[in-house]
Amino acid sequence: MNTIAKYSDYSIQSIEYFITAIENELANRDLPGLTSFVTLQGETKSRIEKINVMKQHPLVEFMLTSLGEARGADLLRSGLLPAISVIPGSIGEDGNTIGQSFHTETVDDSFIAILKDYLQQTQKQILKNCLLTKDQINDIISAYRKANTSKLYAQVHQWRKNEEVNVSLWSENADTDILISNILDSIMADIQVGFAGDNSPILNFKYRITKGLTNFNFGRILFGSEYSLTFTNTYNNYTIYSEEKISEVELDGTFITPL
Repeated sequence: MNTIAKYSDYSIQSIEYFITAIENELANRDLPGLTSFVTLQGETKSRIEKINVMKQHPLVEFMLTSLGEARGADLLRSGLLPAISVIPGSIGEDGNTIGQSFHTETVDDSFIAILKDYLQQTQKQILKNCLLTKDQINDIISAYRKANTSKLYAQVHQWRKNEEVNVSLWSENADTDILISNILDSIMADIQVGFAGDNSPILNFKYRITKGLTNFNFGRILFGSEYSLTFTNTYNNYTIYSEEKISEVELDGTFITPL
């Protein structure tokens, strides 16, 4: 067997998926309108124009700025909140691989067409769908073009894994924390079923919420809510090879990936 390339894909790239979902939902909300207030002078102003969504916990940012020059730290902190972070969790033993199966596919024109679509994307865009590089794609396409009587095959190892993602919200007043946490509740409900219902790319999506958190460590009172999201993600390993075909093997506990 001559291995040409090996790569993996997944139903979602967890952190990027939830960041994008939250950012897109927030963009569709009228945050300035929801947080508007009238000053003593009768002028209408907004408390929130934008909510930062990041891969690092907001309180970590505060800790880092506390180590810097005081005035610079205050300037940075003044524009940080409200903020939402999306970071990996640790699900423990439940993260073990489950429901494994193996099958073999013939690499044909349709298979190659999917790979060619990836060539039109940036590497960052590709990583949202799979752990694959453009060099690997070109290697597979080149081998496919050179194949004469022999064929290319893809041995596919598929499994599911339970995962956890933690979403944290922190703001500088209780009203803002309550408002944004209510928005996050509605966003989680949409993610749970997908845009049109029953079309979410993940399974068994559940979440736990801890609200009413406070923090006094940064010279002001901060108000927060924490979400622990658990779900089942589906993965595939692809080994692209030529010469002889590997016999198909199927393990106990196999499954079919939902459309």
